[in-house]
Amino acid sequence: MARIDDVFVTGTIGNLVLYRRMGKPCVRLKREHIKQTAATKKRGINFGIAARAGKALRRGLSSAMPNPTDRSAQSGFSGAIAKWLGQSNVENIVPCNKLPYLSVFPFSKDDTFGERFKVPVAVVTTDTGISVSIGSFIPQRNISVPAGTVSMQLIISVAAAKLSSGIPCAGQSRSIKIPFNHVEIPPAVLDFAVPTVAGTIVVTAARLIYCGYNNNYPFIIEKKGFNPAGVINARYY
Repeated sequence: MARIDDVFVTGTIGNLVLYRRMGKPCVRLKREHIKQTAATKKRGINFGIAARAGKALRRGLSSAMPNPTDRSAQSGFSGAIAKWLGQSNVENIVPCNKLPYLSVFPFSKDDTFGERFKVPVAVVTTDTGISVSIGSFIPQRNISVPAGTVSMQLIISVAAAKLSSGIPCAGQSRSIKIPFNHVEIPPAVLDFAVPTVAGTIVVTAARLIYCGYNNNYPFIIEKKGFNPAGVINARYY
C-alpha cells in the first residue's frame, strides 16, 4: 500500500484507486474482475443457505453441545450442510432419512458418542414428530467412562428448521439420569414434537455428561477424551 502526502484527490485513475483510510491518503491497485463459474456461484449461494440453517439448528441443539459458542464446531456444522447441498438447487433436493456428512457430525474432538455409548439408538419419524428409541443396556458393560464416575446424564436434543429460509421451527431436549452400575436399564422411547413437513431439515443429537462425588458433593467430570457429543441422525423432508 502506498501513501501520498500533501494535496490528495480521491477516486480512480486508470488501475489506481485513491482513497483515505483513517484520515490518511492511500492508493491501491484496482482488482481485476474475477469471473465466477456457475458452479462457484451455486456453491456460494448454498453455503449461505447452510449457514442460516446451521445457526437455527444449533440453537435448538445447544443442550447437546458441550460448547455452543465454539466457532470451529459452528463452522464445521454449517460446512457439513453445505457439503451435503453441493451444487444442488434447494427446490430439487429429494427427501432423505440419513443425510451424509451431517448425520455423523461430532460436536467435540473427543471420542464420539457412539464410541462411548455402545447402545442401539434408533431415530424414526412419527405422526407427531421424531421418536428416539434406546435399547436396553447395562451401564458398566455398555458405556465407557472416566475413573470416578458414579452416574451419567444422557441428553437427547432434536431441532428442526426450514432449509431454504433458515427459519427455526422447533427445538426440544430430554434428559435421562443413568447410574453407573450392573443393573440393566430397560428400553426407552423419547418423543419429540417437531415439524416434519416438506422443506424441513431435522437433526437429532446426543451427549453424555459424567458425574462423580467429592466429599459428598456431586461434580461434573471433565477429562480429555470423555466429552462425547454429536449428531446421531439428520434428515430432510
